[in-house]
Amino acid sequence: MIEAELLTCQDVMRLTSIRSRTTVWRRVRKGDFPSPIDIGNGRIRWRTSDITDWIEARPERRY
Repeated sequence: MIEAELLTCQDVMRLTSIRSRTTVWRRVRKGDFPSPIDIGNGRIRWRTSDITDWIEARPERRY
């Protein structure tokens, strides 16, 4: 059995450098960020693979 690692909002913020929960949820609502999953008992988590894919899809910034 393979277990996918699930991330809290704090974990997601740390990995993406997004500084506020409000920004995370605003981007989710706009469809610009992966949606979380409800794992029950009021707990919301993001799949690590969804966040990793989102990060890798960001364009490189060239200076």
